[in-house]
Amino acid sequence: MKAAVLLLTAATLAACQPAPFVRPDVPVPAAWPHQEGATGDAAATPVSLAEQSWTEIYPVPELTALIDEALVGSSDLRIALERVELARAQYGLERAASLPAVDLTGAAVRERMPGVLPTDNQIRESWVFALAMPAWEIDLWGRLAAHTEAARRDVLANAALAEGVRTSLVAQVSSLYLELLDLDNQLETTRRTLEGRRQALRMTRARFEEGISSILDTRQAESLLASSEQSLADQQRQLAQAQNALAVLIGRNPGPIARSVRLESLPLPAGVMAGLPSELLDRRPDILAAEEALRGAGANLEAARKAFLPRLTLTTLLGFASPELSQLFDSGRLAWSLQPGVGVPLFDGGRLRSGVELAESQQRILVEQYKATIRQAFREVSDALVAFERLSQQREAARRVAIANRERLRLSQVRYLAGISSYFEVLDAERQLFESEMALSQTIRANHQAVVQLYRALGGGWVKA
Repeated sequence: MKAAVLLLTAATLAACQPAPFVRPDVPVPAAWPHQEGATGDAAATPVSLAEQSWTEIYPVPELTALIDEALVGSSDLRIALERVELARAQYGLERAASLPAVDLTGAAVRERMPGVLPTDNQIRESWVFALAMPAWEIDLWGRLAAHTEAARRDVLANAALAEGVRTSLVAQVSSLYLELLDLDNQLETTRRTLEGRRQALRMTRARFEEGISSILDTRQAESLLASSEQSLADQQRQLAQAQNALAVLIGRNPGPIARSVRLESLPLPAGVMAGLPSELLDRRPDILAAEEALRGAGANLEAARKAFLPRLTLTTLLGFASPELSQLFDSGRLAWSLQPGVGVPLFDGGRLRSGVELAESQQRILVEQYKATIRQAFREVSDALVAFERLSQQREAARRVAIANRERLRLSQVRYLAGISSYFEVLDAERQLFESEMALSQTIRANHQAVVQLYRALGGGWVKA
């Protein structure tokens, strides 16, 4: 009989040990698609772009100042940091629940107790001054420790999410800054084109008045000028709205953003590499947050299962008690009490079983969310790599298109003035040059934004650790 009791006790204690955490099995590729094309050196040891600080990748003081301001003034980041503090406070409550509480208590009682006969009625007084420990649950099986561990994992998950907000904020500020530089470039191109079309309109009117050209040439020139004015107004609207968006993002009221850098002067990073896919599991904030949430779910499940086990509580009191206040602290008035208690759940209407099923369901959901987060991270990195590679090629091709269209416009103007071709050829060449210059500016911006998105997808931090 004694051996059976020992075996049962050992089995119960073994069941109370927390199971070690095992990451869900998610296939991790050995290398990134397009990594070789993005770096141009397949034999090199892959070092992630996220190993560098953002100021090393884009050493632009204006951008650095905007990001620093955003990290101080962003409401989104402040909210994320407050969520960390909220989780930390909850962790403190859970941790305190496993520790005994001691109260300093004083009580005075005056009561009338009836006896057998009316003449036996008595009025009694009692005075107590003591240190009291309310019912303290001794965490014999680790149930309270599991709740504390779940709260601790929630703190870590929220801290990872806050870091993700920080990284996302850096990416958003950088993207909007690039958009402003692109719009500056487009406005400069449009103003230059507008001035050229005004001169062309004056020339065609003069040629019409001299009888050299037809009224059709003049009307075409007027239409082209009005089209440029329309484009200018639209770009000015986009620029104002982009400045307002960036101002609000960094914590200002809507307004202008000072800048002096030209888009084409921004250099691309020398080597854009993503490192090893397995590194993403230990760097990217949303993956780390999903893993911590999954660990917390495991702790909650452990606590739910241990709720079936007996609970041992202890209540104590140590102090002084007396029927007279004047004698409360006299010798011989020392009072103490020790009240251990054991509670065993017998019937609860299925509450404990439902608690286990709830924790199991939450854990299964978080497992799938963890897997989905990793797959989405792999996709974002792969997308950013292929975008950088192809946009670099597209940028070079767009540059050659703009050069060719610029030369075509020059030749068509010479041919028109010599009377060899019609004014329609000049208009078509001018339109294609304008469109190719706009496309080149947008491609340059997209090429830089691919770097921003890759850095964010890799989980890079604002400053190097």
